[in-house]
Amino acid sequence: MSQGHTCLDGEWSTDPSWWEVDGQGIPLVRVCERCRAQKLGQYRPEILRHYDQSDVDEPIDEED
Repeated sequence: MSQGHTCLDGEWSTDPSWWEVDGQGIPLVRVCERCRAQKLGQYRPEILRHYDQSDVDEPIDEED
């Protein structure tokens, strides 16, 4: 079941949407086909694929 989300230009949308996750499976942002490219463009490309400490300049929390 899809939920509503804030789409392009802050417009509320009920288009089918999903959570995009980073390379570690951490949810980043809710997107639909219309806003996916714009919203993911705000993130560093290396976090959208599998990454480790050498790829980012900040600590990564260990998994429990």
